[in-house]
Amino acid sequence: MPQNAACPYERLYLDHHGWLLGWLRRKLRCPHDAADLSHDTFLRLLNRGDPPGLREPRAYLLVIANRLLINRHRRRKVEEEALRQVAVLLERQERRGPAETVIARDLLAQVLLLLTEELPEKPRRAFLMARVDGMSYREIARRLEVSESSVKQYLAKVLAHCHGRLYDSLTADGRP
Repeated sequence: MPQNAACPYERLYLDHHGWLLGWLRRKLRCPHDAADLSHDTFLRLLNRGDPPGLREPRAYLLVIANRLLINRHRRRKVEEEALRQVAVLLERQERRGPAETVIARDLLAQVLLLLTEELPEKPRRAFLMARVDGMSYREIARRLEVSESSVKQYLAKVLAHCHGRLYDSLTADGRP
């Protein structure tokens, strides 16, 4: 990248990184998480392509940082729920052997991978809003700016995708 092309980003970073980092530190109360999210915010901005002509760069950075915070919060809720489910599985597995425990852990890892990396954004968000946040179809539709019918289709696609991937995984291991 030519040096003059980096200047708008460099200037934006130099002018606003310290402020954003301070805001995130107050919000998260953890300097390490704040530093990570601050840099993720600027990376997200860089990945958008052409530098935006911003009248209010701090507001723009806040929008990006808030979205990252929301995604982080949702991911943690999914992870916590998954860990609770694993605890239940492990409790049940105590009477069984370690092989079943390994299978349960592999299944959990696959589900988390499916939710975070393999699904399109709107279906993934709809699924998390329904299953983690407990939102109704109407609330999800309003938040995603789609119809309730689309929300139902998103959830059906997510479940079908997860089922298909998990079924493929099980049959590849030689289990029915």
